[in-house]
Amino acid sequence: MSFIFTHIFNVRTVIVLIFTIIYTVLWFRQKFSYWTRRGVFGPKPEFLFGHIKKVIKRKEQFFQPYYDNYFKYKHLPYIGMYSFHQPVLSIHDPDIAKLMLIKDFDYFQSRGTYAGGVGDPLAANLFNIFGRRWKILRLKMTPTFTPGKLKTMYPIVEEIASKALDYVDGLHKDDKTVNFSDFYSKYAMEIIGNVGFGVECNGFKNPDSEFYIRGHEYFDHKSHYWRLIRAFAFFAPDTFDSLKIRRISSKIENFFYGIVKSTVQYRQEHSVTRNDFLQTLIELKNENSDTEKENMECTAATHLPFTMTDVAANTMLYMIAGYETSATTGQFAAYQLALNPAVQAKAREEVLGVLAKYNGECTYEAQNEMGYLNMVLDETMRIHPSMRALFRRCNRDYKLPNSDLVIEKGTMVFIPTHAIHMDPDIFPDPHKFDPERFAPERKAKMHPCHWMPFGEGPKKCLGIRQGYIQSKMALIKVLQHYELILDPKTPVPMKIKSSSLVYAADGGVWLRLKRLHT
Repeated sequence: MSFIFTHIFNVRTVIVLIFTIIYTVLWFRQKFSYWTRRGVFGPKPEFLFGHIKKVIKRKEQFFQPYYDNYFKYKHLPYIGMYSFHQPVLSIHDPDIAKLMLIKDFDYFQSRGTYAGGVGDPLAANLFNIFGRRWKILRLKMTPTFTPGKLKTMYPIVEEIASKALDYVDGLHKDDKTVNFSDFYSKYAMEIIGNVGFGVECNGFKNPDSEFYIRGHEYFDHKSHYWRLIRAFAFFAPDTFDSLKIRRISSKIENFFYGIVKSTVQYRQEHSVTRNDFLQTLIELKNENSDTEKENMECTAATHLPFTMTDVAANTMLYMIAGYETSATTGQFAAYQLALNPAVQAKAREEVLGVLAKYNGECTYEAQNEMGYLNMVLDETMRIHPSMRALFRRCNRDYKLPNSDLVIEKGTMVFIPTHAIHMDPDIFPDPHKFDPERFAPERKAKMHPCHWMPFGEGPKKCLGIRQGYIQSKMALIKVLQHYELILDPKTPVPMKIKSSSLVYAADGGVWLRLKRLHT
């Protein structure tokens, strides 16, 4: 009798399993027919993964499928792709990108990324939020990045750049090749710690600094589990939030929240103020508290609840926006200068000439005058943008002009900016490093969506000026004293690290330094 029951149970199990498999296959087939049903062409997706199988297996960088398909189908204004089962519209026409990012921005306010909750309260920052809260916070934070405010923060950056030079001097004295990927990571993280969090992490002297380690881990998790979790949070944020799963480890979250909380408490208890980004957030928090205490009436247009969690979340914004842009741009600018000695010589000539006007002091005004170095950075960001695509989620149904296509609410839209940057029809001989492409008169005439390392439209990065300063300062210090020479360990052409969400050098940028006799 027990044999019969066991046999019946096994048969039922097999039947349930077969029906589950059939249902799953049919469900994915129906999901993968989304773009076909809407009359949008797209490459064939793979079961379960859509078009990101190699990404999940860590064989391709996060945005590589969109980059590759741009060049396969760039004759089409857009194509339909899938990240797992989620439909993604990949935009190839810069004029359509301009509509979405600028003219019809209200339809595409959301980046579609996870905007905070149980899984990651520190994600609820200006980068991720949208709607009324984003508008108010953007308005309140804009003054932080005016030239006047940046000038007050500038001495902190200049001092850190001088420490960066001391670090390079030490390596050169010991006849060591410099890994500029590591160098710029330490440099950028030191600025983030000082300006964003109000603390010194001493990454140049202490390679095991917890701030540096946790910060680097936040961007580049080695764990396959966390990589999958972040991809899930990126493409299905609402589902992710409902499951109450952590997007980052509690160690990272607790570490950065703890630093912010203790720093804020210390400043308030001892009436300490400092010219940095954190101070701006403290003032927003205090402004909100004073409003509540005095029971003042605030209009819906200007009132913004701003808690300690909001302060911590937006210090993470400074890390997100400032770390990768500065670290990526700086190390690849050094790489390109080593590859192109004539460009390096011209950049150095400008640096030395401007500094001579300021008695050798690299003041705020001095670095502002280094226009050719800005052109070098612009060309670097064209070939090596820290973020290889812009992404938005449609907030409400959008009828694409001059088309029958209606982009439904909730649909992800990707603009593969790196591919656009490398399109030979837009930038002739795109692999050639030519800063003259960004001479002021030529840059002014560019289509706004042909070059977008900082995004475009109302959500364009607030900290553009700060980004240039951070990337430039270490280069200025090094170019004054050293010639940059490519080391054989550095691959040419550069390989992109497949495990990183951002554009990162696989193996690092290794350069040798030759001391100049100045």
